[in-house]
Amino acid sequence: MQVAAIVVHGIGGVGLFVGNKTRLAGQPEARRNTALKLVATGLALAASVQSGLLGAKIASHADEGGKGVTEPSAAASSTLAFAQNQERILQRVTPALTGLLIVLGAQQGEQQRPAAGLLRSFGRR
Repeated sequence: MQVAAIVVHGIGGVGLFVGNKTRLAGQPEARRNTALKLVATGLALAASVQSGLLGAKIASHADEGGKGVTEPSAAASSTLAFAQNQERILQRVTPALTGLLIVLGAQQGEQQRPAAGLLRSFGRR
């Protein structure tokens, strides 16, 4: 399901690029926001893939025990302990990237809104 969600997200992203190509060509701030969103999405994708790989590695060493999914026990091998420590980091990185994408999406939504008359006049100065 996760792979399907990533593919659908990618298809939707390409559709948004195509649908907004005129706006992106004329608004440098929209291009910067889009570039940032693309980088953040790529990092979130990489974090998700890495988390999945680490989960598989942790599962394959489950017989070594652990205090939790991300807390190695004293008897854990260095391979398991390393994977669990990386997973603990990714548990913070992935939501942070998701939050950044939400903020950037909201910012893009605001960039599309026409400025009110008074605000528009300030922008011309």
